[in-house]
Amino acid sequence: MAYQTTTTTSYGTRVGNSFKAIGTGFIMFLAGTVLLWWNEGNFVKTQKMLEEAQGNAVHVESVAKIDPSNEGQLIHATDKAITQDSLVDQTFGVGVVGVRLQSNVEYYQWVEHQKEEKRDKLGGGEETITTYTYSKEWVNQPVSSSSFADPEYKNIDNNVLMTVEEERLYAKEVKFGAYMLSENLIHGIGATQDLDVNATDERLAQIDKQLTAHMGGKKNQVNQAQQAPIANDSVAQDAPVEVKEVKDYEMLHVQGNQIYIGKVFNGNNVGDVRIKFQYVPNNLTVSLIAKVQGNTFVKYVAKNGRQFDRIEVGNKSMEEMFQSANDENSMMTWILRIVGILLVIGGLKGIFGILTTLLKVVPFLASIMNFGVGLICSVVGFAWSLIIIALAWLFYRPVIGIIIIAIAGAAVYFFAFKGKSKPAVEPAPAPAPAPEQPKMPDLPNQQ
Repeated sequence: MAYQTTTTTSYGTRVGNSFKAIGTGFIMFLAGTVLLWWNEGNFVKTQKMLEEAQGNAVHVESVAKIDPSNEGQLIHATDKAITQDSLVDQTFGVGVVGVRLQSNVEYYQWVEHQKEEKRDKLGGGEETITTYTYSKEWVNQPVSSSSFADPEYKNIDNNVLMTVEEERLYAKEVKFGAYMLSENLIHGIGATQDLDVNATDERLAQIDKQLTAHMGGKKNQVNQAQQAPIANDSVAQDAPVEVKEVKDYEMLHVQGNQIYIGKVFNGNNVGDVRIKFQYVPNNLTVSLIAKVQGNTFVKYVAKNGRQFDRIEVGNKSMEEMFQSANDENSMMTWILRIVGILLVIGGLKGIFGILTTLLKVVPFLASIMNFGVGLICSVVGFAWSLIIIALAWLFYRPVIGIIIIAIAGAAVYFFAFKGKSKPAVEPAPAPAPAPEQPKMPDLPNQQ
């Protein structure tokens, strides 16, 4: 059952908080304005850098040998990423010869969720009803129950069986033909795959022995062929592509790329831990764009100081890679535009929210004022954001900015004034009256 708490804020406190919100609103408004201006400049500078880089980049058919003529050149090439480095997880001893090895750790924990409902009271006060609910979920970090609001869940046993640090290990030396990839390019190679746990029995048994001792030596009852039912309906099992045998110790269980720590494999009991291993394999085909320096690569530095290099998995053409870079630049610009506009609008609402608060003594009037303030702040904030974006374009790209403003002005003139200058349409002439029908002579009365 949900747990609720109710708090009341007086009218005077609300007014005081609104005055404080004015300062926060100004900060948000200025931050949004600066972000919008910077974002447009960042887009233009990045775009210019990409245009310059694409104009200077040359495609190299083979990097099997170091070619002195490529020294200092920005090249595009495709080859295998090959390494001899062995990467070994320090906790469990899972290892692989590959470009990257990573472990992803999750803990099964009680998690608190809260939802607030605010109600205005006559006289200007405010009542806040907070509803707390609790569920068992897989999370990335252990959760402390000491801060839970519900007394029945506060300090509930939420201890994890084992705390495991996630690892990201990268090969130090990765060959690309006759060249060596830089650290930046090595870290940029994605396309992870699941890595089956290949730790030795001795290593896993030792860890399991420590866990068993920690748990008081309780014997784990396991059905090796079946998975235990899920304890919480909110947790769904992934449909396995391939059913792999579970290798059980007492508290530690291994299946495929997963190590599960708990009394029962996939038991989903509070405190259970699961670790999944992934890696970037050796001998992977990659394409790169980077500047040649000796037997390795460095970032290309454009005239405006922006730096660029890029690596993608697969056989990608130079045009495809630059298109992807341009698409990412456009996507990030639009995301930051939206963030900036929301900051500006939110800042204005914070500044003028005091008007609504002052009328809270009469909730009905406050609701009307709140709607009006919200609407005006949204319209003004959006218009202000467009002005900043337009001015930024005028500053960074005057020609395009002037064209955009001219088009917008022409559209406003057309819709606002052109329609009024049209001559009035004369009414259509009334239809001519129908000709009178000749009257028939009266017939004499017959006696």
